[in-house]
Amino acid sequence: MNKRVLLLAGVSFIAAPVFSQTTSTAPSDNNAGLSDIIVTAQKRAQNLQSVPVAVTALSSEALGNQNVTNFADLRRVAASLTVTQATASPNNAIILRGIGTYAFSIGVEPSVAVIVDDVPVVQQAQAFDNLNDIERVEVLRGPQGTLFGKNASAGAINIVTRDPGSRTEVAGELVATTDSEFGGNASISTPLGAGVGLRVSGYYDHFNGDIENIANGHTLGDWKKWGIRAKLKAELAPGLTATLTGNYSSFDQDGTAGAYGTLRYINLNYIPVGATKPVVPTVANVSYLPALVGITPGTDNYKVSLDNDSPTHNAQATFSGKLNYDAGFANLISVTSYQDWKYNFTADVDQSALNVVGTSTPITQPVGPATGANQSGPYHSTEFTQELRIASKGAGRLSYVAGLFYADAKTTRDFVRGPVFSPADWTGSQSTRSLAAFASVDYKLPTKTTLSGAVRVNNERVTDSFVNHLPSATIYVSPTSIGTCGAGSTGCAGKNTDTVVTFRTSVSQELAPHVLVFGSVATGYKGYAYDLTTGYTPLRTQNPVLPERSTAYELGIKSRFLDNRVQLNVTGFYTNYNNFQAQSSQFVTVNGVSSLVTKLNNVGKLRTKGVEAELLAKPASWLQLDGSAAYTKATVVSFPGAACYPGQLADQALAGRAPGASGINFCGTVPGLTGNFQDRSGSELPNSPKFKFNLGATVDQDLGGAAKGSFGLSYQYQSSVNFDLLGDPLLGQKAYGTMNAFAGVEFGNFKVTAFINNIFDKHFASGLSDQFGTYGTHAIFQFQPRDSQRYAGIKLGVKF
Repeated sequence: MNKRVLLLAGVSFIAAPVFSQTTSTAPSDNNAGLSDIIVTAQKRAQNLQSVPVAVTALSSEALGNQNVTNFADLRRVAASLTVTQATASPNNAIILRGIGTYAFSIGVEPSVAVIVDDVPVVQQAQAFDNLNDIERVEVLRGPQGTLFGKNASAGAINIVTRDPGSRTEVAGELVATTDSEFGGNASISTPLGAGVGLRVSGYYDHFNGDIENIANGHTLGDWKKWGIRAKLKAELAPGLTATLTGNYSSFDQDGTAGAYGTLRYINLNYIPVGATKPVVPTVANVSYLPALVGITPGTDNYKVSLDNDSPTHNAQATFSGKLNYDAGFANLISVTSYQDWKYNFTADVDQSALNVVGTSTPITQPVGPATGANQSGPYHSTEFTQELRIASKGAGRLSYVAGLFYADAKTTRDFVRGPVFSPADWTGSQSTRSLAAFASVDYKLPTKTTLSGAVRVNNERVTDSFVNHLPSATIYVSPTSIGTCGAGSTGCAGKNTDTVVTFRTSVSQELAPHVLVFGSVATGYKGYAYDLTTGYTPLRTQNPVLPERSTAYELGIKSRFLDNRVQLNVTGFYTNYNNFQAQSSQFVTVNGVSSLVTKLNNVGKLRTKGVEAELLAKPASWLQLDGSAAYTKATVVSFPGAACYPGQLADQALAGRAPGASGINFCGTVPGLTGNFQDRSGSELPNSPKFKFNLGATVDQDLGGAAKGSFGLSYQYQSSVNFDLLGDPLLGQKAYGTMNAFAGVEFGNFKVTAFINNIFDKHFASGLSDQFGTYGTHAIFQFQPRDSQRYAGIKLGVKF
């Protein structure tokens, strides 16, 4: 068949990245077909097609072809993964199969664990870093707590960086784009002697930003980031290898888009029931209307008007040591790590350049001169971990992994907001000590059936403390006294200890060579949490958020056929969650006053179910096709006592709903309780598209002489989502799709690649919020990722 016809057919059938599963490969039986894919999804090296786990593996080549350079970019290449983003990275959420943790509190862990070279990160925000010198990324869907820890109740993302090689290698790349990004990365790997190797890699990247601050002419949404990693690997004795790794990274922004982002929509015709004129939006009794001059709200609005550019600083250092002893029958492994993460930010809360403080002294540390309401506060997290494990070797009937894990983590945060709008000034801390023992066993029967089982026993001690520094804060003495958490208060520091067992069991059957079916049951667990946020009271210490538990069922098939040229993996899943931990609004009573506050709480029962499919094909040596698709139905099964979203009661009154009416998602009162509530049972989870797919085609072709050419076309699509757990209809993102392309030419050791992202300039948001409570009318703000606009670029690479 003519190559051009084949290419056109392939592109029209499946058009997306090279997020192909060609990671750490070994030669296959057919050199013209697909290579084997080696993963460590069960903490030992295994062929992807023999692992009864739903996992997507992404190679360094795939990530490069897709221009995936940041963690958040992974959503473009893994169909079951979405990311909710905000201007402050601690407010981001990583979501797998519709499940993620939406929380501002430092006292709760995410439902999706992120592990880098066997080291779990403490805070979810740490994950949003550069992906540099990566060997592979594994996205494991469903509960992974038995092997990867208690906070993997919804899944895990395992990132593996490159090790030193046996010969000297030097590589580097420069990138420049049409939207004013310039950066580069480099690595060198070299032997230092017999059995000793060193790999050093680093990156630097500068982006001017894409948000215009019309108040001062500055460009926001910028970044300046750099990082360095060094790995020393040495054979200390026959069979004993040590790997020492040190990593440091820094991420600075001169300005974000304020506290909320850019303005998508504001209702200037909002007339509450009983009123005769539209509400004039105000901040601290100052009209917000002058702040709208020069700004046209909409999905294509990339302008703000701020007197505080809202800068951020993010830095983290990680040190780890790994010992691997080959005992012949098994590998004995020790992993020791220490990490230190610091994050600081400031944000313009009134989202304007207006003088809303009057004669009050504005908060100027670390903001600088400003006339508005601001908030700021540093985070500091540290963690020490120690893991010991034994992993079997060989391809015998019995294989196993067993180990012990210890972690001691602490996070502190200072927060200040004011001076006239929602004042806050507090310090909070959270400490977690974890002890765990785990084991996993696989046994192969003569019938080509494999029985697998895994168990983890985890003991955890969580402590918290909170001090309110506001002058109005009173001292809390006892449950019967009136007080908050002022300096000297008792009852504002708590401790909770819990022991839990999680397990995973599966059965897999080889139906034919390269065709495996499997079924599994797994449980997940995420422990007690304290809501260390503004509004903290002694009641939060006395009543910590209950543990989150999950039970997942999976059926799947992994297959290769057509002479090893096509790989198709399909997984069906059904997962129940109890006491899901999430951020939402609740009515709380402090000193006899009831108010609606955003706090961490247990939602109730959730269910997520669906089907995932991944296709990888190589119909010709010069053509590779790949794609993934996910249908996910993520539902709140039971959430009868949910608070109404801000403005919901007035909205429904304007729509003609009679006072006292009831029903699902209807805002009303509850006898004996203060505030307005709704029943959210049956609603969909935030940022959980029902359908999402990524499709792609890549062509590699000899051009004559030493020259080689490559071309890739990709398309990513997701259905509509809503970003609000409480169902605000204005917080919806319509379905959208983006197309990317690249073309490269390789001349021996040199490669030139041109690329274009979001070819059709489709604007979209990866986070939305409604600030009705601030302005008195619906004001929708959006976080627009860099990929929400079209840009092109060129990469110059060299490798020796």
